[in-house]
Amino acid sequence: MSHSVYLINTSSPSAIARQHTMMMEWGYEMPLLLQPLLISGGFIENNVLYYDARSGIENLKKFYNFLDSTTSLINNKSLFTTCKDKLFKYLDGLALPYFAMNARNAFNMEETPHDEQAAIWMADIAYNNAIITSAMDNNDISLLAYNKLKHVSMAFHSFAELLNYGEYYYGWGHIYQEPEREEIYNEHGLWGLKTSKGEILLPPQFDEFYEFGEQDIAVVMKAQKYGYVHRSGDIIVPPEWDNAYDFDYSDLAIVQRNGLLGLIDLSGRIVAEPVYEALNKFGYHGHYIANKNGNWGILAGDAKVIINFKYDKIELLHEDVVMLQKDGLYSLTEDGEQFELIVRKSPHQGFAWAFKGKDVYLIDKYGISRANKALVQQDAESEGYSFYYDDIVRARLLAYGKTPDENTVTDAYTPVEELYNIGVDAYDRQDYSSAIYHYTLAAEKGFGYAMNNLAYIYYMIEGYVDDDKAFYWYEKGAAAGNTNALNGLSLCYQYGIGTDPDIEKAIDLLLQAAEEGMASAHNNLGFLLYDRDPELALYHYHQAEKLGEPDNGLLGSMYEEKGDFETALRYYQKDDSELSAFNQGNFHLKGLATAKNIKTAIDHFTTAAAGGYDRAHIELARIYLFEEGFIDQEKAKAHIMAAREAGLEIPDELLT
Repeated sequence: MSHSVYLINTSSPSAIARQHTMMMEWGYEMPLLLQPLLISGGFIENNVLYYDARSGIENLKKFYNFLDSTTSLINNKSLFTTCKDKLFKYLDGLALPYFAMNARNAFNMEETPHDEQAAIWMADIAYNNAIITSAMDNNDISLLAYNKLKHVSMAFHSFAELLNYGEYYYGWGHIYQEPEREEIYNEHGLWGLKTSKGEILLPPQFDEFYEFGEQDIAVVMKAQKYGYVHRSGDIIVPPEWDNAYDFDYSDLAIVQRNGLLGLIDLSGRIVAEPVYEALNKFGYHGHYIANKNGNWGILAGDAKVIINFKYDKIELLHEDVVMLQKDGLYSLTEDGEQFELIVRKSPHQGFAWAFKGKDVYLIDKYGISRANKALVQQDAESEGYSFYYDDIVRARLLAYGKTPDENTVTDAYTPVEELYNIGVDAYDRQDYSSAIYHYTLAAEKGFGYAMNNLAYIYYMIEGYVDDDKAFYWYEKGAAAGNTNALNGLSLCYQYGIGTDPDIEKAIDLLLQAAEEGMASAHNNLGFLLYDRDPELALYHYHQAEKLGEPDNGLLGSMYEEKGDFETALRYYQKDDSELSAFNQGNFHLKGLATAKNIKTAIDHFTTAAAGGYDRAHIELARIYLFEEGFIDQEKAKAHIMAAREAGLEIPDELLT
C-alpha cells in the first residue's frame, strides 16, 4: 500500500478532481522545506488540509531568501540558486487559489481516526512554521533547531543536514512536474519544432533538423547551409555555414567555411576565424590541436595560440599531454627536453615511452622519469605490444630491460613515488632536510601527497617553519586535489599563515574537503561554525562521527548546552579526555541524566585532575568540604593547594 503524501494546487475544496495541478508526491511526511507554503487560511475538509496558495507562495519565497542570506549554511551556493530560481518560477506559474495536502494514505498506517490525525498534522505544521517564522523575523538561523521541529525525518540531525541533502535539491527535488517535450516534426518535406501540446515554435523550414544536445541546441540545415536553433525555438545561428558540429561541454562548436574550420560560441559569435585545416579538441581544459598552413599548433578555448604553429606533428598521448614532433625530434613542451622517439604504451603505469640513446624513460601524469627495467620488459613482452609500437621499438625496449642496473643519482628523473617514499623515510627518522629535498622533487612533478607533506614541514616543524612556503605548497596540493592539503590551506586562511586571514575562505576550503569525505574537515567546520551557527556546527560534527572520527567531547558539550543531558552523557562516556571525565563528574554530582552519585563523581574528577585538568581540584575540594558523608578537611586543603599552584582563582566559599 502506498503511504504517500500529496500536495495539490486546486481551485476549490470540492473540485480537486476537475481542476488541479499535482505538485508533490512524497512518502510518509510533508517535506519541511515546503511547509512554509502551508502558512495561512488553514482548514480541514474530508480529512484533507487546505491553505491559501498566494500567501503560502510569498511566505516560501521569504523563507528561501532568508536561507540565501545566511552565512555558511548552504554547501553548494550555485546549485541552491539554480533550484531556488526553478522553484520560484514553478510557483509563480500556479494559478489556482488553494493548496491541498492529502495525507490520507499515510493516515492508514495508524489506528487513530483520520480526522484526529488530520488535526494533529495541521497543528504540527503550524508549530513548525512558527519556528521558521521566528528564525526569519529574528534573522537567526540557529532558532531553527531541528530537534524542536515536529513530524520531520529522523534521518537528519540538523536543519543544515536536511537542507543540503543531495537528493532533495534544496526543495526542488520534492516538486512533481510533467516533463515538457518538444517535438521535431516534418510537414511537406520540411522540418520544424513544436511543443508536446502542439504549439508551433518553429514552422517547417529546414531540410534537416538534428537532435538536441546537452545545451538544448540542435544543428539544422537549409539549402546545404548549416546553423543552430535552441529548444525554445530561437534561431541562434541562421544556416550560413558549410558544415556545423554539435556544441561541446565548453560551450563552443566547430564550424566550417570554404573547407576551413573555426569556432563559435553559444551566441553565434566567432571565437576563432575559419582558417584551420584541422581542429580537434582534447583534454580537460578545452584546448584544440590545430593545423594551419601545413603546420601544427595548439589553441586555447578563447582561440589564443598557446603552442606556436611550427611543428610537423602534434599527437595526443593522454588526456592533456601531447607529443610535439619537429625535424625528427620529440618533446612534451616547446622548451622541454628533446628525445629521439616517443611512443605510446599500454595504459598501465604510465602511457608512453621516450628514448634517448640507450636509455628509456616513462611518461605518466607526473612527467618524465627513468623507466623501471622490469616494467619495460613486461610491457615489451606483452601480447598486445604491437597495438602501440613496432618490432624495432620492442627490440629497443627489451635491450634496455636486460641491461644491468647502475647506481643512479636521485634527481628529477627519479620516479615520483620513489621520491615520495624516500621523503617519508627521511621524515620518519627526523632528517627534515632530506625530506624537504625529496618531497620538493616529487611536488614539482605534481604529486599532491608530497605537496601536502612538504607544506606540513614548513607549517609545523621547528627550525623549518616558513609561512610563505607552507601556504604555497598547501595551495598547490589543494589544486592537485589532495584533501589533506585543502584542510591545511584552510588553517593558513584561518590563522593568517602566509596570507591574510579569511575565515570565509577557510570555511569554503573545508567544505570542499568535507565533500571528499574527510572527517577532520567536518570537525574543523564544526569548530569554526560553533559560535555563528550551532545547528550547522552540530551537523558537521555528526558527519565526522559517521565517517568514524567523532569528537565525542564537543558533541557532548553541544548537547549539554541544548539541555539534552542524556545524549550529552552518552558522548562524554565515549570520550577519554580529561575534560569529558570532568563533565561526567559534574553530571554525577548534580544528577544530570543519571542518579546523583558522589562516589562516582569523585572518581571522574580524580581522573580529570590526574590528567591535568586542574579545575577538577576545585570540585573535589567542594565535595570534601560540603558533601555529607564525604567531608575530609585534609583532602579539601590538598586540592585547594593544587588548584592554587595551577594558577586557578579559588572561590570564596572554599576559603571560609
